[in-house]
Amino acid sequence: MESFIRTTSIKDASTNQVFSWHAREGAFERLNPPWHPFTVIERKGGIQNNGIVKIKMNFGPLWVNWVVKHSDYIENKQFCDVQISGPFSSWTHTHLFEPSGLGSCILKDHIEYSLPSGPLGSIIARKVVNKKLQNMFDYRHRTTRQDLHIHSFIKKIRKKEGIPLNIAISGSSGFIGSSLIPFLTTGGHKVIRLLRRQPNPDESTVSIKSIQWTPSLGHSHIDLLSLPDNDNIDAVINLSGENIFGRWTKEKKKRIFDSRVNATKSLCKTLSSFDKPPKVLVSASATGYYGDRGDEILTEDSSIPATSDSTGHLHSIDFLSDVCSKWEEATQLAKEAGIRVINIRTGIVLSSSGGILAKILPLFKAGLGGKIGNGNQYISWTALDDLLGIILYAIVNEPLLDL
Repeated sequence: MESFIRTTSIKDASTNQVFSWHAREGAFERLNPPWHPFTVIERKGGIQNNGIVKIKMNFGPLWVNWVVKHSDYIENKQFCDVQISGPFSSWTHTHLFEPSGLGSCILKDHIEYSLPSGPLGSIIARKVVNKKLQNMFDYRHRTTRQDLHIHSFIKKIRKKEGIPLNIAISGSSGFIGSSLIPFLTTGGHKVIRLLRRQPNPDESTVSIKSIQWTPSLGHSHIDLLSLPDNDNIDAVINLSGENIFGRWTKEKKKRIFDSRVNATKSLCKTLSSFDKPPKVLVSASATGYYGDRGDEILTEDSSIPATSDSTGHLHSIDFLSDVCSKWEEATQLAKEAGIRVINIRTGIVLSSSGGILAKILPLFKAGLGGKIGNGNQYISWTALDDLLGIILYAIVNEPLLDL
């Protein structure tokens, strides 16, 4: 029994812009709903005819592989995803792009599918599946609209239509970095992943280059000659850092400190040694910079609590404040080399795809959630997608800098 889902929305962008966004590397990942994540494990070609994507996704407690093949490609008009193997008896997803006048585009998703459980099972399951699919495609259309708006705004600031940025990212495999990459590539930019291991040959693509960088060994392990087309790095995003969750043993605290402060020093030393350094470094920091101040109203001009004794020993009560202040100080070498530096002090970043929310959400859904900490603490937070836009805005907005 065939079932149908249709989702239609108008985008405030031209048909060419909307279609190009979908055609770029990372669109598949960018449209991945955070409450039902999947992993692309293999990709051959793009959205043109005969391109293939193999993904791993969960259905309840089970993980299954789903392979779809692209077909019926007409540039700026349509393309289709047809299931080769996977959880459905059949699946055809047609993406349609139609001009709507005044530079707008009508985006249509039309899905035809059948379930493997026979007529009776289809009747029972179809309502549940339809609701899940409708929620998913509502999310996809919102994400497409929001990203197109952000990238259009960014292009107006840059005034360099069609000229992509080469953006290097440390910590690219983390919660924020793994979401930042498809956000940037669907915006037309190129990404250079700085990995602390030898990259696999299949990790580099047209839009994403992976190169090894070992902080303790310095700049000799960032090989500019291996970058795409020998282009210079325009911007660097520094997201490296040991996860702070877990028991803070002496060893854990040392890893937290070294992975932020010492790694950032090494990165800035490397960047300052380039013949043509990047124009901007966006380096992560945290609201932990201010320490635990209770009801006190804090601004960027607020002082930080004293946390180190004369020997430099870190006191645990304000450990994160000390780490954050030294983390930001570690970017001084980059500033002295003429690189514009932005330290972004974030709080907790929220998305059900990762971070603290992904860890506690299953407990609350199971009725096992409870008070976090003493329940009286202030928690600064931002949504993941907002942070992605903030990072890109910091890169292109040249008047923005740390004073």
